[in-house]
Amino acid sequence: MNWDSAIQRFLTWMDIFWQMAPLRISFLIRSVYDLLPSNGNQVRWGKGDDPTCPLCHGRQTTENVLSSCKVALSQGRYTWRHNRVLQEFASVISTSKGQFKPPSSSFTFHNIYNRGRG
Repeated sequence: MNWDSAIQRFLTWMDIFWQMAPLRISFLIRSVYDLLPSNGNQVRWGKGDDPTCPLCHGRQTTENVLSSCKVALSQGRYTWRHNRVLQEFASVISTSKGQFKPPSSSFTFHNIYNRGRG
């Protein structure tokens, strides 16, 4: 494993320790560093003998499981998960509706022009 293949993430300590359940924190950290028990990792750890994805028959990694398996994509599996995430957002938005004050009317908008375009 090298750091070049790690995907950049932006998480604050507030995000991690105060707003997430412990099992979600564990999943998040293990998924970022490709430490989930995928078939590929189980072979690497000496706990399995077949590193392939049972759907696409490519090497099964965390990335493959979460977003890259072409068979799962064609079967709509990622769409279902995506829609569940959107449902959670919608639920949070609807329960917090009316709790925030709109910006004051003293907002001033400024036009920004590209140089040479008037």
